[in-house]
Amino acid sequence: MRYLLISSFTALSMLLSAVTASAFTTSIEPETGINPGDTVDVGQVFDVFVDFDTDGVGDVSLLSVSVLFDSDIVRFIQSSAESATYALYTGGKGASYLKPALTNNTIRVGTVDQTLQDWQNNVLPGGAEASGAFQMAALPFQARLEGTASFTLSNSSPGNVLFLGDGSSATNNLIGDFTLTVPEPTSASLSIAALLTLAGIRMRSRKS
Repeated sequence: MRYLLISSFTALSMLLSAVTASAFTTSIEPETGINPGDTVDVGQVFDVFVDFDTDGVGDVSLLSVSVLFDSDIVRFIQSSAESATYALYTGGKGASYLKPALTNNTIRVGTVDQTLQDWQNNVLPGGAEASGAFQMAALPFQARLEGTASFTLSNSSPGNVLFLGDGSSATNNLIGDFTLTVPEPTSASLSIAALLTLAGIRMRSRKS
């Protein structure tokens, strides 16, 4: 009976450890006013938000996820992408916190359809003590051509990791993948686009 109780306790401990190790979630969603499956017009600019939640667990050291998108249909406006300067700040002397890495909000080298959302602890090795949720990035995209554009979170593409302060890896659960439809431009929208382009050409010619 004692052996059975010990075995049951060991199994329960392993189960709880597994749950704790996977208690991280990254989500993706379009900006307010746009729902998954909605239509966006050619030329329209919209934001895609990436959020991270430790689900009550701390010690995040390195965090990297990607948004995979259809580069033939939408364009990532890297120069306008935004992130906070820090997250999961504990406060006080010697505080630990996460900060954007140099590669944060960039297109991974060698690709045209994979963004990098990269965060790291302020002192490596080591992990941020605080737990909580924060917005990793606000990513602007512009609809280019008609079609169905997919926005997919990835935790397993080249460069993607989730390491804790002791160097171990953890599971990062992903939710929220969605698509947006870009319809064929109407003659009216094409005329407006043509007028705007012509106006821009005239303004540039006047300045020169």
